[in-house]
Amino acid sequence: MPYGDPDPTDPTMLVGVVLPAGEEAVRDMAYVFAEEFARTGLDGAAILGLFRNPFYAGAHQAYRAFGPDEVRAIINECVAVWGRKASTGRRGE
Repeated sequence: MPYGDPDPTDPTMLVGVVLPAGEEAVRDMAYVFAEEFARTGLDGAAILGLFRNPFYAGAHQAYRAFGPDEVRAIINECVAVWGRKASTGRRGE
């Protein structure tokens, strides 16, 4: 095999596959992304920006499937539960 060409016999080669999923799986995925972004300290507007960005393919798929209003509702729910600033571990902060 020439250097740099994929080798189909290489057991460590990364192979992506598409799995069929219904609407509920996409909704669950949207909640997971929104929760993860909220836990990092992002606010609702910043998280919605990530959902709008095609670079974040999974989040953007949910945005395209449900539209901005439903995604905003999911984000608001997650920010209400998880949207706290990260603690430094010191008391009083």
